[in-house]
Amino acid sequence: MTTSIVIDTNAALAASNPGSGSSSATGRTKPPASRVNARQTFGGVVRSERIKFSSLRSIRITLALTVLSGLGLSGLIAFILAENPPSSGALSVVDLQNHLLMTAAFPAPFLALVFGVLGVFAISSEYTSGMILSTLAAVPRRGRVFAAKTLVLVMIGGLTSLVLVAGGLALAIAMEPASFAQLTSVPVITGALGTVAYLLCIALFAFGVAGILRSTAGGIAVVAGVTFVLPVALQVLSISGWEWVGTVLNYTPMAIGNVLAQGLTDVTAELSPNFWQSLIAMVVWAAVTVIPAAILFNRRDAR
Repeated sequence: MTTSIVIDTNAALAASNPGSGSSSATGRTKPPASRVNARQTFGGVVRSERIKFSSLRSIRITLALTVLSGLGLSGLIAFILAENPPSSGALSVVDLQNHLLMTAAFPAPFLALVFGVLGVFAISSEYTSGMILSTLAAVPRRGRVFAAKTLVLVMIGGLTSLVLVAGGLALAIAMEPASFAQLTSVPVITGALGTVAYLLCIALFAFGVAGILRSTAGGIAVVAGVTFVLPVALQVLSISGWEWVGTVLNYTPMAIGNVLAQGLTDVTAELSPNFWQSLIAMVVWAAVTVIPAAILFNRRDAR
């Protein structure tokens, strides 16, 4: 008698490899787990800096006070101008342009210090709280961190100044509807943008000062000294008759801001510095502190 033996090869393989289960029987294997892309990007660093910046209570309070006080001053000057029209009666084109620019740019000299405080808080708050160590541990590339902080300040400061200027123009038109026809004129547009550039450069100047000093109190003191104390001191020195004092006084941030707020007109074209020279000078004021602050941020110990 002959005996036949049938061997189930699948069962034999399953028995020899018990951990394979049904995947061996079907001939399929589990796909490998996908890797998480943890590569840091500049956009991610910018988002994290924006979240940190906007989550600070001091920043929120500063922004709220800036908008409220700026619009309040603009509304006040718009009301005064509307209640005291020129004695000639009808408003000329220049009068309407001045009405718009004075209303929109009037708060700028007073808000310069507030924007300076905003720039100081943008970087000094992390040194005060010690969070800068955690930030640099998460993002070791310091240049990327500094660039992200600068960009966030430019975005928030620029947006705030645009809101203030646009709100001032709206209040001016509400008080004097005839001025709407001059809203797109060259002096009004350049004066509005010049005011925005002035406030933004003040914030960047303060940001650089705070980055160098790594102190909130020290940064605010320097910004207040440059924006308010320095012009007064130079005006006192001008009594001496020294010509260089008047030249230096014309290039202080407050004097530059006054030229930028007037816009591009025949009057500002004849000034020294003129509109474009004032714009360049204001950018230089910001670069003088931001560039050294960036270098020190990369080289200096974070503590």
